[in-house]
Amino acid sequence: MKIKPLGLSVTHCFLVKTGDHYVLVDTGYKDDWDLFRRRLDNVRVQLSQISHIILTHHHNDHSGLLHNILRENGAIQVVTSFLCKEFLLTGKNDYTHGGGFLNRRIALLMLLGLPPYLSWRLKKIMISEEKMTMFPPYQMRRYDTSVVGEPGLRDIGIPLDGKIIETPGHTVDSVSILFDNGDCLIGDAASNEKVLQHLGAKYCAQFIANMDAFYKSWEKIIAAGAYRIYPAHGSPFTVNKLKANLLKNRAENLVPYSST
Repeated sequence: MKIKPLGLSVTHCFLVKTGDHYVLVDTGYKDDWDLFRRRLDNVRVQLSQISHIILTHHHNDHSGLLHNILRENGAIQVVTSFLCKEFLLTGKNDYTHGGGFLNRRIALLMLLGLPPYLSWRLKKIMISEEKMTMFPPYQMRRYDTSVVGEPGLRDIGIPLDGKIIETPGHTVDSVSILFDNGDCLIGDAASNEKVLQHLGAKYCAQFIANMDAFYKSWEKIIAAGAYRIYPAHGSPFTVNKLKANLLKNRAENLVPYSST
């Protein structure tokens, strides 16, 4: 099994080879379309070779390109959690389940517009609300798959040895893909952005809806035998980083999204 990363403007999505085809895990912002096509060309993969798209969660930097991709290859099957299916219909990132930015330093990073992201306030001026939190709504088709629980990939028609596991915390609909060889594509269930690490992220995502659920997802990933972690933000790392940083951040330090 070979994993090909595609680095987009903010998000890393991944291609996983399945015989003559590929599974794409996550997409990117709607505005990443031209960059996404270039990245595919760089790894010599055609859109016609993609058989499935698995979304780790609904956020716009993970689902924004769905319509663009499906216009080119409507035979692709989209796979999501049953909760993600509902959020995709809204066309907007969900912030109704509480949580916030990981700590005040990271919240300040967002406000000041320092790398790796522009601030929410600056985005409102320069980019628009749509770019920040919205995406083209998507309604699952009859041949798409909305999973409940933690099915094996082969059970849902994907010829790979592995399974989907529920890893909520960043969002309530977050899932990861764990392969039998220990590779784990986790979306935003963890992160490895260098700037955020210096600001105390300790491999957490910058935004967390539920800290307790987030760390329980780490415990699940560890117990399930994951070894190599592929986050959507930052470079891959070994599961030992999760073990060493488990419970290092506190829920009371979260800065609510609304306060920014």
